Amino acid sequence: MAALIVVVSLTVLLTLTVLCCGALLIAGCSLSKAPAQAAITAAEEALNLVRAEAQQFVPDQLAMLETALGNAKNSFTKGDYNAAIAAAKDIPLKIKDLTAAIEAKKAELPKVWEALAKDVPKLIASTKAAVAKAKGVDPAMLDQAKASLDEMPATWTKAQAAFKDGNLAEAVGRATEITDQCAKIAADIAPKTAGK
Repeated sequence: MAALIVVVSLTVLLTLTVLCCGALLIAGCSLSKAPAQAAITAAEEALNLVRAEAQQFVPDQLAMLETALGNAKNSFTKGDYNAAIAAAKDIPLKIKDLTAAIEAKKAELPKVWEALAKDVPKLIASTKAAVAKAKGVDPAMLDQAKASLDEMPATWTKAQAAFKDGNLAEAVGRATEITDQCAKIAADIAPKTAGK
C-alpha cells in the first residue's frame, strides 16, 4: 500500500512538473512574442517612412532591408521569436544608412543631369550618323536601331520635362535610358571581328 502511495505521489509530482514546465515554456514564448512583434512593427514603420524615396534613389539597398524584414516576419510566423527579434532589431539602424545614401544620391543628381543635358543630344546625333553609315549589319538589327532612335527624342523631351518639374531622379533615369540605348545600338552595329 505504501508503495502504491509513493508511485501515485511520484506520478502526481511528475505530472505537476511536466505541467509547470509546459506553463513556463508557454509563458516564455509569449514573453518573447511581444518583443518580437514590437521589433517587427518598429522596423516596418521606419521602413515605410523612407520606402518611396529609397525605391527611387537606392532600390538595391531597399531590397536588402525588405528581405531582412521578410525574414523577421517569417521567423515570427514560425514561432521563432528570438530569430524574429534578431532579424528585425538592426533594421531601424540600417535605415539611417539608407537615409544617408538617399541624401547622397539626391546631392549628386544635379551634377549628373548637367553632364547628361550636354551629352545626350550629341550622343543621339552621333548614333544616328553611325546607323546611317553602318555597313554589313543585319537588316533586322538596323531596323531595330532606327526604331529605337526614333523614340529617343520623345524620351529626351520627357526627361527635360521631368527636370523642369523638379523631378531630377526621373530626368536622370530617362536620360540614362537613352545613353544605354545608344551604347546598345553602337555595339549592335559595330563591325564584327572575324572569329569572335
